[in-house]
Amino acid sequence: MRDRYYSILGNKCADCGQEYFPPLSVCRKCHSTNLRDKQMPRNGTLLSYTMQKESLPGFEDQEPMMFGLVRLDNGVKIVAQLVDVSYESLERGTNLRAVFRRIRSNGESGQIFYGYKFAPSRKITGASE
Repeated sequence: MRDRYYSILGNKCADCGQEYFPPLSVCRKCHSTNLRDKQMPRNGTLLSYTMQKESLPGFEDQEPMMFGLVRLDNGVKIVAQLVDVSYESLERGTNLRAVFRRIRSNGESGQIFYGYKFAPSRKITGASE
């Protein structure tokens, strides 16, 4: 179960090949219950986005927060927080990649929760191919 918090773990229907995130127990396409865990791609494209200026308790230090509808490279669409980019520079069609970041921390216990967010993809210059 912990894997689901630290990665984008969805599932895939073993009968028809349809992929889902979040995971389902019954395939929407063929109604099979033969679904297996599947790691979702870490890359995608921004379809739409918005800014949330008032956050839920515990997230005040992240205001304002940006969220986007991201189409992963396998076609699955997910909503995720966008980071490392200004709202003014966001554009539909931007290539994004999943990054592992702090989601929030519990002030009383000091526990830190991590998970995925999406940031613009950056090409690494000088890298060997």
